[in-house]
Amino acid sequence: MRGLKKSVAGLIVLIFFVSNAFAAEKTVVYGLGAKKNMQALIIVPKGEGPFPGVLVLHTSGGVQDGDINFAKQLSSHGYVCLIPYYFDAYNISHNTRHLTTTKYAEDIFNDFGEMIEYLKKHPKVKPDAIGAVGFSMGGYWSLILAAKGKVKSGVSYYGAFTGGGKTLDLKYRFDDVFTKSSSPVLILHGSQDSVVSARHAANLALVLDEKKSPYELRIYISADHRYERGSQRDEDATSDSMESTLEFFKKYLKSNKPKD
Repeated sequence: MRGLKKSVAGLIVLIFFVSNAFAAEKTVVYGLGAKKNMQALIIVPKGEGPFPGVLVLHTSGGVQDGDINFAKQLSSHGYVCLIPYYFDAYNISHNTRHLTTTKYAEDIFNDFGEMIEYLKKHPKVKPDAIGAVGFSMGGYWSLILAAKGKVKSGVSYYGAFTGGGKTLDLKYRFDDVFTKSSSPVLILHGSQDSVVSARHAANLALVLDEKKSPYELRIYISADHRYERGSQRDEDATSDSMESTLEFFKKYLKSNKPKD
């Protein structure tokens, strides 16, 4: 693997030319976000493009191998994936994760908005085909971005939406932000989720029904939180989730797998 450091339009960029099965270019970009204080990892498919762009939003554990591997797999199907390190930018840890949806919620929302604009300007991205997918806390944010029309579609894996987003101290509550004009969302959740009970996914579906917001919901029997990674990995749920995610994005982002 060969690395190259350079400056592009005021951003510091580290480029890695990666030789692997995904045939993608993986780049670390600094100076993103509304306050230019955030770094992100961008993974670009092989080929000329243009491709749809997707924000890949991490859990309360920060960016992990599971996020990067997911983005690599998504990229192999023809998506430019941007993974923001949004906890690091505000020195948020797992123990202070509530600050993500309270004190720093507006800042982080604005950061994501800037990153969406960054993707739109990328030479290999279709500017009118941007989506978001997130895991746990990232799942909450992917739905907020879709609810407010910042992306064309949003996917949540075991999203952190305890109480259906009705907790009073949340900056952005689902019952406030979703409307019939919201972008479509795909909700993926395990029936045995020990962190965010599946009943909260069901409560969210009731909110979306009431708001007449477009959505799809898939509940996986026996799957726990983080079911597509680590010791709790559920192969059947993982496989179906990826297939459902690809079908959902293909429908709303009009993707095409890059040619070899």
